[in-house]
Amino acid sequence: MPDIVLPQTRYYGSKRKIVDKIWNIIINKANLKFDSVLDVFGGSASFSYYSKLHRKQVFYNDIFQFNFIIGKKLIEQNTNELTYENAIRLFDRVPGFEYQNHISEFYNDIYFTDEENNQIDIYIQNVLALDNENIQCSALYILFQSCLMKRPYNLFHRKNLNMRLNYITGSFGNKQTWERSFEELFIRFIKELDQVCIDNGRVNTAHNYSALNCPCVADLVYIDPPYFKKESNTSYHSKYHFLEGLVNYYDIPDNINFEKNNREIIINASKEFEDKLNFLNDLRTLVNNHLDSHIAVSYRNNGIPSIEEINELLRSFDHFEVIEYNLGKYSYALNKNNALNEEVLFICKNNNR
Repeated sequence: MPDIVLPQTRYYGSKRKIVDKIWNIIINKANLKFDSVLDVFGGSASFSYYSKLHRKQVFYNDIFQFNFIIGKKLIEQNTNELTYENAIRLFDRVPGFEYQNHISEFYNDIYFTDEENNQIDIYIQNVLALDNENIQCSALYILFQSCLMKRPYNLFHRKNLNMRLNYITGSFGNKQTWERSFEELFIRFIKELDQVCIDNGRVNTAHNYSALNCPCVADLVYIDPPYFKKESNTSYHSKYHFLEGLVNYYDIPDNINFEKNNREIIINASKEFEDKLNFLNDLRTLVNNHLDSHIAVSYRNNGIPSIEEINELLRSFDHFEVIEYNLGKYSYALNKNNALNEEVLFICKNNNR
């Protein structure tokens, strides 16, 4: 097996730092036997990619199209065909092409500077016009990662460009990183893709379904659902809507919620697992969809619903042997209550397999 090199991630709730612990519990403590993996909430693809490194057949899934593209790049595709020189050329206007200016027009003074907004407008339209899927996915991947890296908190749930521009000192970010140009950041992410795009000898695929409508079947189903904190009602969609908008660039003007300061783009704003009151019902339905598989559920101790409620729900399925593992303290970036965070992994071992 190749050396463990994981793509960097700036996603809220990513398991990149503890995916090795999760894998060790699944393989060595729970002793699960499996050849294929379905990552239902694929997100940054950390678990999917770790599974790919371990030569499993991987089915990555995520409801968001921008995440689907990340999954396609890291899981389904095995090479990177985009060079740095060609990536930079995507910032140049193509003669005769009639460019739109949706980001410059609708997101002035919200997330990025005027110059950066103009760059995004040109770049994304050039990328969407590409015929080569491998190059297109690479070009989108490096844009997503760069946009996240230039954002305070790596999120889009607030209109807070002023926080970045007026930043002097503090604990929530790095102004030097925020002010790096897209061109400079692209160097980093092209090198990363050259390193992490690998072939594990399996046919791995990326999918773009909602969790409850995903038809993929695998020996092991990994569930890492969105988390709700008691003190926050911010949805996962609100955190990353801007990236989802970029993939659907030409639909942005008709899908902006102007009543919100962050001008949330409502494309793909699903209600699944985005409502505290319906979360347990959604989880029950999801588990019921995969009764023939082993199931692993990642969660944390201060989420809503509680660990106890999750445990009770999983144990209501008779043919699963449910074991709860505490992975200990896990520090989430930019979270003031890190001392209270503990990661929990539920293993639902299917006794019928």
